[in-house]
Amino acid sequence: MTSEEHCLPALAPGPRGPVNNQPFTLMKPRKNSTACQPCKQAKRKCSGRPAPCKACQNTDAECVFDETLDLRRKVAARRTLGELEYYRGLLFSLLESLRSSDQDKVNHILNTIRSGTFLSNIATVVDASADLSHAISENRPLGNAEDAIAQQERLAADANSRITLEKLCDIPIFQMPAKPWTAVTEDDHLVSHLISLYFTWHHPSSQIVDQKMFLRHMREGDKTTEFCTPLLVNSMLAVASTYSDFPEAFAISGDVTSRGMHFFNEAELLWKAEEGHPSLANIQALALMSQMLKFKGKPNVSWLMLKQAVQLGQDLGLFQTPRTGHSKWKDSPADVQSARVITAWGLFILNSEMSLKSQKTANLTPPIFKPRREDSVNDEVVWIPYPSSNHSEYEKKPALLREISIQAVDLTELVVSMQDLLFDRAFDMDIGDLCRAVSAAYTRLETWLRDLPGSLEIDKQVAQVPQILSLYIGYHHVILLLFDFLVSHDDFARMSYPTQVNQAQFIRIQSAKRIADCLLIYHEAYGLRQVPGQMLEPTNASCLVLLTSLNDCDDDLKEAFVELCRFMVSFSKRFSVAKNMLANIESKTGSLGIKLPPEAGAVFDHRDLESSQWL
Repeated sequence: MTSEEHCLPALAPGPRGPVNNQPFTLMKPRKNSTACQPCKQAKRKCSGRPAPCKACQNTDAECVFDETLDLRRKVAARRTLGELEYYRGLLFSLLESLRSSDQDKVNHILNTIRSGTFLSNIATVVDASADLSHAISENRPLGNAEDAIAQQERLAADANSRITLEKLCDIPIFQMPAKPWTAVTEDDHLVSHLISLYFTWHHPSSQIVDQKMFLRHMREGDKTTEFCTPLLVNSMLAVASTYSDFPEAFAISGDVTSRGMHFFNEAELLWKAEEGHPSLANIQALALMSQMLKFKGKPNVSWLMLKQAVQLGQDLGLFQTPRTGHSKWKDSPADVQSARVITAWGLFILNSEMSLKSQKTANLTPPIFKPRREDSVNDEVVWIPYPSSNHSEYEKKPALLREISIQAVDLTELVVSMQDLLFDRAFDMDIGDLCRAVSAAYTRLETWLRDLPGSLEIDKQVAQVPQILSLYIGYHHVILLLFDFLVSHDDFARMSYPTQVNQAQFIRIQSAKRIADCLLIYHEAYGLRQVPGQMLEPTNASCLVLLTSLNDCDDDLKEAFVELCRFMVSFSKRFSVAKNMLANIESKTGSLGIKLPPEAGAVFDHRDLESSQWL
């Protein structure tokens, strides 16, 4: 084969004659870093300086080059940095003004903003320290690019000093003063924010104080009242901090588990100063401090704190026994009696919940009075999902505090009877008698559910207030624990019929599934940022029940398990005890050789991300 046959055919005829091999230089087109204003507006290519450019010559337009609008240039960077500093200062000034306890000044600022006036007029009203004309002055030294970047990184890193848009736009439901109630902060806005969170997400499902009475006395600032004291306020602020993302809610910057500990430490000091004095506010404060300790993963100390509250309640005559102190009730005004009834039953419910978790009898007689079936004051309380209400329109709904309290009391009385069965009388029963007793207890619980009023029924077509969902979750949690006890009994599997064993297992799984269903309703309505802490233990118990069924279950149960995992991870970002629970779930997964659904694995992978990235 000749060398010519190796050549590819020419794509086009080449030049005739010898080719000049002399090298030559290609002229690169000149790049224009700045386009003139008319070309920018017309979105066309500009030939650049000098003015006029070719396009403006052809169109007879006024050709203007303004390098200050090019954000890559130092003069523009100087202007941008100055504006950012000005607006940052203005935002700080505005926030401080809105936090002021001077209501006339706050109203004047809001009226000025709503009038649609110029920004300079608003700045004058809030006494902004910066001046826009000075901030954008080109004579101001800028420094090099590295300094600007370093400064920007420092500002980004200091999250505690950086004002967030969320905080700026925050308008608490309840405006409360910081003084004279707490020495931790003088920030009225922070205290108002936390109190609003408490009465939105925590109080409706675990009523310890009379909401109307507490708020009225706190707003008045009278430290001599028995309905609001610094000890009670600091205890409440500690619990409320577990629902907040504000930097001031953290005792240690960046440590999510330190939420509210500065308020809790203040409450501890105040409690020591009380020297065990029995009062309504002290009982309420101890109950809240007990809940805070439980969230921190300290169950033994939490139990001791609650027992102190119970002892003070008995000393004050809140319960049927001992009968000393009952005479004080007859002479009390109606509003005082109402507040004591709420506190007594709230304490009774907490005592039952904690003793059930510890597998003990309640060992506490019921309060001396039943909750009021009619309460015109608390029936007027409405509920909206603060702080989501800051940026979304939500219809105000009845809080249903009285209805929730009545049904929670009825359920708790059934639970106390169940505790006497499981943790006392069961030791004298054979397995047959125990099965019949458990079946009877289950029937009573079903009757309670069937007799719930229509106002507390779950309607999946509309968003439910969280306290309704919390009530149903508590009911299914009790059933789950009831049959957990039966299934784990040494003689149950050995001496029972297979149908009985399967039925008990089925009831446990169905209750766990119902809890997941309620949580899904909550998730779709309110997200995962502020989930009531009362839902944590039912979520964990349901996770453990469904975990053992994952290798042989349908897709519905797998989806329910994934939803439970979402809540557990969100809880772990707020509560130390939830982190321990999550670690236990993962440990059991490995030891039992259970294969998690891929979605559950993805949820667990999110735990190290910032909350804002996935919640």
